[in-house]
Amino acid sequence: MKRLIAALCVTALCVSILAGCGQSASGGGEAVSVEAVSSIAAGGSLGLMDRYAGMVVAGETAEIQRDSNKTIGDTFVKEGDMVKAGDVLFSYDMEKMQLDLENLRLEKQREENSIVSAQAAIAELENERAKAKDSEKLSYTLQIDTKNADIRESQYNIGLKDRDIANLEASLGSAEVVSPISGRVMSVAEEGSNSGYYYDESGSSGGGTKYITITDVTSLRVEGNINEMNAGALMEGMPILVRSRLDSSVTWTGTLSMIDWEHPVNGNNNNSGGMVYIGGSDSGDDEMTTSSKYPFYVELTDIEGLMLGQHVYIEPDTGGDTEDVPAGPMIPSYYICYDDGGEPFVWAAGSKDKLEKRSVTLGVYDEEQDLYEIAKGLTLSDYIAFPVEGLEEGRPTEKYDPSAMMDEGAGVTEGMTESPAFIG
Repeated sequence: MKRLIAALCVTALCVSILAGCGQSASGGGEAVSVEAVSSIAAGGSLGLMDRYAGMVVAGETAEIQRDSNKTIGDTFVKEGDMVKAGDVLFSYDMEKMQLDLENLRLEKQREENSIVSAQAAIAELENERAKAKDSEKLSYTLQIDTKNADIRESQYNIGLKDRDIANLEASLGSAEVVSPISGRVMSVAEEGSNSGYYYDESGSSGGGTKYITITDVTSLRVEGNINEMNAGALMEGMPILVRSRLDSSVTWTGTLSMIDWEHPVNGNNNNSGGMVYIGGSDSGDDEMTTSSKYPFYVELTDIEGLMLGQHVYIEPDTGGDTEDVPAGPMIPSYYICYDDGGEPFVWAAGSKDKLEKRSVTLGVYDEEQDLYEIAKGLTLSDYIAFPVEGLEEGRPTEKYDPSAMMDEGAGVTEGMTESPAFIG
């Protein structure tokens, strides 16, 4: 269907394209509509290879929990400090813990004393019952049963005290909490604040509250998002190729270390997007899609040349020859014109938003979809015009944004790219 639509468009506009490719004189006049190469390429290169928008983020993050039942004595770090693994972050109030331990021991001693007293009382009641009349024996039996119940309750309480004493004694031996990783202290919660329950990597509650967050800024990894619709395209442990957005011939290798299905991305997180397509847009998931997005992480074998916060592309590393993969944007052939010498060019928005003939170098040709790779001369951030009759260098340009029309409810069908507004 898409190939049929493209063929009809080419046939219907053939004369206008030929005329539009022939103009070169400078002129003014009405503004020419130009569209982003990223938007044009997104509609013309579906299915070549799954690619995801991603961002370089810091390495491991550790959320240090505190025992909400203990009082913090001293905190030795503040936000922004650099720490090493094993550095002491904070300590609990030892004096209070020692007093609590002594109170528990006293309470245990009282329970033990109550057992001794109850046993002595039972012995005395049994002697008296043996000498009592038959009519009085039942009363002594009931009193003995009550004392035995008191003993069982005290024994149960002693068991609880023993557990609490053991836990507190263990805590006294580890009153200082150390950093598990080297990195930067990103946050320190205020004492007594509700900083939320701590969760480990499996998503299970750690039983305490998050107190200090540390991020390893010495190593980098790449974060992307995947939604439920394309969840089967990625698997943990698979080899990954990370590609520069500025120069698609520059790549890094890595492994998909984790897909965090337990924690969906909340809100409109634009740090990293969903699936895009090779040579296509980096806009992420279709905003009309309601499926949840989940973060995934790529551990890199080498981080040379990468910077924290850098935007990249993520794609499965198939192990094939990367030369067979188009490095530049793939655009429909009808955007490409040829000068008298047979050299290809496109009508592009140049400096000061003036129309110009931009020479390009053609790369891979997709005969089935009639797409050309622009190996040199255009990037995804450039804007080009459809070559219709009347185009001249020097005319003002006006950027056309199809996503804005979608936001205004223009009714664009999901997965389709609406034709630009042509101005002759």
